[in-house]
Amino acid sequence: MTTVTVVTAIAVLIVAAVVVARSGGLGVYSLPEFYAAGKDAGFALRDIRLLHRVAREAGLTNPTSLFWSQRSLDRCIETVYQRWYAEGLEDAPRNAAFLDDLFQYRKMIELSHPRVRFGIQSSRSLDVGQPLKIVIDRGGAFRSRIVENTRTHLAIAYPTGKSLPRGFSWRGKQIRVVLWRRDDAAYTFETKVSSDYLDRAAPVLQIAHVDRMERRQKRASVRAPLSAPGRVTPVRAPEEVDPTPVGAGGYRCRMVDISEDGAALFVGGRAKAGINLRIETTIDEHPVVLAGTVRTASYDRTRHVTLLHIQAEVADLVMKNRIRAYVFGIGRPGFSSSPPGSTGGSAGGSGAEAGGAQNPEPSASETPPTAEAQPESAS
Repeated sequence: MTTVTVVTAIAVLIVAAVVVARSGGLGVYSLPEFYAAGKDAGFALRDIRLLHRVAREAGLTNPTSLFWSQRSLDRCIETVYQRWYAEGLEDAPRNAAFLDDLFQYRKMIELSHPRVRFGIQSSRSLDVGQPLKIVIDRGGAFRSRIVENTRTHLAIAYPTGKSLPRGFSWRGKQIRVVLWRRDDAAYTFETKVSSDYLDRAAPVLQIAHVDRMERRQKRASVRAPLSAPGRVTPVRAPEEVDPTPVGAGGYRCRMVDISEDGAALFVGGRAKAGINLRIETTIDEHPVVLAGTVRTASYDRTRHVTLLHIQAEVADLVMKNRIRAYVFGIGRPGFSSSPPGSTGGSAGGSGAEAGGAQNPEPSASETPPTAEAQPESAS
């Protein structure tokens, strides 16, 4: 066999593998196998029947692949979602409940990815540009970001925040670093400042690497960037909020990202953590309403705006499914098939943590009535 023949055979095999993957796997499967896989995935018998029909409509050669292939599952969800949306049946209770089961299963597949499950351990794996919160004993919290990551140390932008005593030096100080890593989770670690270069044109601190960071607040849902205007209204209790859209009232905000159980957004002026808010915005020209509690509030003195991270609930199941469809990039007729900047729905950090400031903020004159204080987080 000549070298050319071998190369040609390998190329044919590669093309065949790609075709099989995109078509939903090999065509050899049995109906009992499909029902067994559906039962193992937690679906009811009537839903398994519907899933089988949808898989065939979506053109999957092997319908069973929807239970293990994210691509195949997305094709099935999009097929049924587009059909019901076109027929005006998206909000029928039975259909909404079925979509709820599909999206729950889709989220489970996403969050079981090794990238999401295991994270990182060493500070050497952190990216340049990563926002940081620097905490020093009896000194408060400060904002910074990574500007250089070398084999021996991290260089971080000079921390900004409250005024420090004249002659204060960071050199030799023990600090706690807190960060939210995009597409992952929150991390915290303690380290020592080895050098303080305040006299440079671009002042930086050098801090020592650590080989073990504490990982916490692992993402419980999938979120995606959302650059859209919205309105926020302080409320007494999130569970008492009426999910009916009103389109007016409250204070202007600018959405940064969204998920089925939370959002990040900018408000003008100072705001504080711990308050309860009603949030109303739009996705694909449809209103969605969330209600929840501000978990962290980061005030930017330069632009006089506050970035809020909100843990929230969506009371209306149809609205929740619309958010999920957006997050997972499930298209509807006449709309984009994926959110701007989305990679198909990655489980990760807030878009605000990774450059959300590029979104237009609301006017600082629209300061919410909760601006008396500005704690970094709700304790």
